[in-house]
Amino acid sequence: MMSLTAFAQEPTYVFEDTINDKNLVKFSSYNTYSSNRFNNEFMDKFLFGGAIDQELKDNNAKRLGRMNTIGGEFEQRVDSYSPGINLFKKEHLGLKLSFSDNHYISSNIPTDLFNLAMYGNAGYQGDSLDLTFAHAQYQHYQKFSVGFFDERNLSSIQISYVAGSKAAEFGLSSSHFYTSPDADSVSLDLSGSGVMTDRFSPYWAFQGGGFAIDIDYNFIFEGKVKNRQIINFKINNLGAVFWNRLTNNYVIQSNTAFNGFDIQDFLNDDTTDTQIDLLDTLGITESTRRYVDFLPVELVVQKLPDNAIDQKWQAIYGFKTIMVPDYFPYLYAGAYYRPIDEFSVSSRLSYGGHAGLRMGLNFNYWVKDKLYFGAGTFDLLGLVSKKIGFGRGFNFAMYYKL
Repeated sequence: MMSLTAFAQEPTYVFEDTINDKNLVKFSSYNTYSSNRFNNEFMDKFLFGGAIDQELKDNNAKRLGRMNTIGGEFEQRVDSYSPGINLFKKEHLGLKLSFSDNHYISSNIPTDLFNLAMYGNAGYQGDSLDLTFAHAQYQHYQKFSVGFFDERNLSSIQISYVAGSKAAEFGLSSSHFYTSPDADSVSLDLSGSGVMTDRFSPYWAFQGGGFAIDIDYNFIFEGKVKNRQIINFKINNLGAVFWNRLTNNYVIQSNTAFNGFDIQDFLNDDTTDTQIDLLDTLGITESTRRYVDFLPVELVVQKLPDNAIDQKWQAIYGFKTIMVPDYFPYLYAGAYYRPIDEFSVSSRLSYGGHAGLRMGLNFNYWVKDKLYFGAGTFDLLGLVSKKIGFGRGFNFAMYYKL
């Protein structure tokens, strides 16, 4: 039988031949966040709090472009393989059960929105700032998955019940902010929408349910030098969450000018005739109803290293995309090195996703064909540097044959 030491969202996706007639349990942790424009020094303060001084703002503003993204993926997962439980009366089809806890974050901050937030509008008299395509989303959900795997090539199909914990998403279409030449008035031309679940606590806040389909297929063929080649094709999260009837839905539609108001009016907690209602002022209408939210669908195609062949060095490369507006196609290429049977190391250069150019380093270790450990990162510079790092990530995986 063949088995995989890890999956695409783990340190290294390694294919190996083993004689395995026992159950297999795998644990994995995949955690990463990154940006294509904002370095760690800025993101640490933006995400976790702290003073953002003038130099820090200026250094990050210089890198802004058409798309300025921040995103993150966090998954804690357990998988169980049972080759002795055969589905559909097929001896080569075993039972696969999985559970995962998932967080996904994706955002785009237009250049003019960043400048407005960091510098104010004092330097833009007579100018119109373009806020179009500002976007932010967050999803937290769990997947309870059941399906089968093919013992001949470890391909699998699973159907999941998705428990939605919490979510929020806001986006602007054609939207602008104009300051008059004398800076005595501003006008807003906003168009967009948003949605937010009723509660953001507790951690396991069940507020919706849905489904997902995951497909994982390994193409195995002979290469030009007679060594086996393995191409992995994967579709994850093909499904949706149906949030409950308490979900807050927002429609943003405003074309309004403002003269002589004080920002303190927005912060005034007193109920007076002069208090400005922020939602009404910005042209936001709110309603409460059910909402259907698609999961972040992933498509992966990658060449896997193969531990069954007598070859110390192997090339690795691949492609991944997530079907959300702020995600660039992710491409990577690198090398896999196995100096001894029990140990291997791989390194990769990648570009895309929510980040720019990154370098990864991952380690794999096997204990007597029964126990496996893997650890690494797809963003080595991000782990060690605040100024030249643009994100952080750490991955861990292990399996045990029962």
